[in-house]
Amino acid sequence: MGLTRKSLSKSFIQWRDYLLLRLVLAVAAPLPFRALQKVGRQLGVFCWHVAPFRRRVVLENLRGAFGHELDAAGIRRLGRQFYAELGTTLLEFCGTWRLSAPELQELVTVEGREHLATALAGDRGALLVSGHFGNWELMSIASALKFGPGYVLARPLDFAPMDKVLAEIRSSTGNILVDKQDSANRVRQLLRDKQMLGILLDQNASWYEGVFVRFFGHPACTNKGLAMFALRYDTPIIPAYNIRIPDGRYEIIYEPPLTLIKTGNARHDILKNTALFNRTMENFIRKAPDHWFWVHRRWRIIGVPEQARDKMLIDDGIEVDLSQ
Repeated sequence: MGLTRKSLSKSFIQWRDYLLLRLVLAVAAPLPFRALQKVGRQLGVFCWHVAPFRRRVVLENLRGAFGHELDAAGIRRLGRQFYAELGTTLLEFCGTWRLSAPELQELVTVEGREHLATALAGDRGALLVSGHFGNWELMSIASALKFGPGYVLARPLDFAPMDKVLAEIRSSTGNILVDKQDSANRVRQLLRDKQMLGILLDQNASWYEGVFVRFFGHPACTNKGLAMFALRYDTPIIPAYNIRIPDGRYEIIYEPPLTLIKTGNARHDILKNTALFNRTMENFIRKAPDHWFWVHRRWRIIGVPEQARDKMLIDDGIEVDLSQ
């Protein structure tokens, strides 16, 4: 079938938008990275006051996570700090793609490199569990320069031009992207081949592909794939995250491999280990709470659907049927 006028128009619009995005990056490229950080921080504060993108969602999420620790003023202060950090990260992103390999490596320091190096020296590969925290894109591309390229599991963005730009930046230092949609067979092969795969596990999952375990004290539907693969292939799980340090650079932190729970009850072990992954992410988010992506509707599913009642964990009063 030939191309229709509608499909041609859509292709043209996507190509136009892609070129516009590249133009924005090209305009930002000559600016010093430190200047981008400074402007980004001011942009974030401006948006908090004037153009509050999803501010209501941010404040709801922060109240749910820290409402028992912070008063209303503290929650709003943390929200403002988050906007400033997000603005900084977005402007940093604009400058990341044109940095040389030495410049990228200079922007990060590494703590716990021995944990990842030991895992990679073994014969089981490595699974990195992380989240949308700090400058996660910079962490990924800089890690490829320090430890060699790996694979990154990611869902394509709905906005195709931005997805294309992002894919180019993510793969700029050799990382290979794995489409999260229908990725099970691909991931199985990578683990059989003892490869390194990074997974961001902090997004809301559909009830039919996730399990309900607590995150900041609230049931959150979380993808169960990481637990399933780790248990099946006995792959080391390395927590990985990055935190901005006072001089404006980032410290990438690799923690020791997690000790997986293995009782022989597959269903129970998937639930317990997924809960372990959530607690691990919660722990590093608490170290720098303004670094996490609070605009995401992490607790989007209110209440647990009846169809998923057998996919809940007995944890702090949540009831679950694990009899089958």
